[in-house]
Amino acid sequence: MITRWFREKDQNFSNISECTSLLPKSVVDPRLRHGIARLIWDKFVGAAFQSIVQMVEKTGRRPKDRECRKEIGMREVRLEEFLVECEKFLDIFMISVRDIPAPMDFKQDLLIEMAYSSFSSHLQQSKISPRQDQLWMLAVRQPLVNFHLVLHHQHLALALRLQLTTGLKFHPLRNLFCVTGNRAFFAPLDSHPLIPLDRVDDATMEKRHAFLIKIAEQGGMEERRLARNLEMEWKLTVNEISFMQALASFRHGNDQQGKLELASCVRDDRSAVALARVLAGRLIQLATEANKRFSTAHSQYLCALAGEEAARVELYEGAEGDPLIESNPKTWQEAVSSLGKAGNSVPQSAQAAIPFVRMNDIAKLYFGAQWVNN
Repeated sequence: MITRWFREKDQNFSNISECTSLLPKSVVDPRLRHGIARLIWDKFVGAAFQSIVQMVEKTGRRPKDRECRKEIGMREVRLEEFLVECEKFLDIFMISVRDIPAPMDFKQDLLIEMAYSSFSSHLQQSKISPRQDQLWMLAVRQPLVNFHLVLHHQHLALALRLQLTTGLKFHPLRNLFCVTGNRAFFAPLDSHPLIPLDRVDDATMEKRHAFLIKIAEQGGMEERRLARNLEMEWKLTVNEISFMQALASFRHGNDQQGKLELASCVRDDRSAVALARVLAGRLIQLATEANKRFSTAHSQYLCALAGEEAARVELYEGAEGDPLIESNPKTWQEAVSSLGKAGNSVPQSAQAAIPFVRMNDIAKLYFGAQWVNN
């Protein structure tokens, strides 16, 4: 199966996904499963993964289709799918190593007796027929991988996939990992180089944080979820990623989800400003829907506050039968009141609360909607 994929990576791409799906289910013994995965990684998958990393690191951008076909033998559109399979292989390694039982405590004299008793028959058999190691014998002889080195590579694979998915121009190795961490990449997985993981210098921590914030801003719900997981792995604060998830939900009109996510965030004035911009965008959309015109002062204030959010906000649209349709605002007036109530408790200073108070007055004046009783 995997050799067919290796010969024709594009035509037989489903083979590698079938392999990562079947291997954990069909091979129960963790040592054998680990060994088979190790043979596949060392022979077929690891080199392609390394080539993708080096191509992206060299240019800081997504490789072109021609480069991918030349270097790894597959189309550029397959990159994210292949990185997902790499993550699955690395996950198989870690689960298998964790599940392998400790070695049995045999007495030395018993081992010697067993060795002597089998030596003569083994010698006689080797004279009759040449030795041919079977796959399972090769697999169980594979040295166990270093769990933390595998985790280090999995972090790289996930970060690279997030970069390619969101289209960021970025050099992952030099920005997300320190010098010591870079030296550990692509070493044999059973070796034991020094691996910092989350214990990196402050400059690298800041770059990791900035990278994940960009992912949260430019990616979808799934990318924000993965960025949050990676942020926890790197022991960064999860507050900003959580808030980005809440903000994205409000932008898409999914207020129910936005309120749940907002409840898990640390509330501060920066978050209040971001929510105020979305609220201003909703007020502008409400005026358009109601065919009303703001005064010049109010129009200038709302447009300056909303910025690009005026074009980004929308009401929630779900498929037929989606329960979220009933629990989210259906009109812009409902959307304004909903976000006004949710965002009103976020500001931590009187200065940050001013936009919410002023927009409450504007909503009351033009539309009879308010969330604070003055």
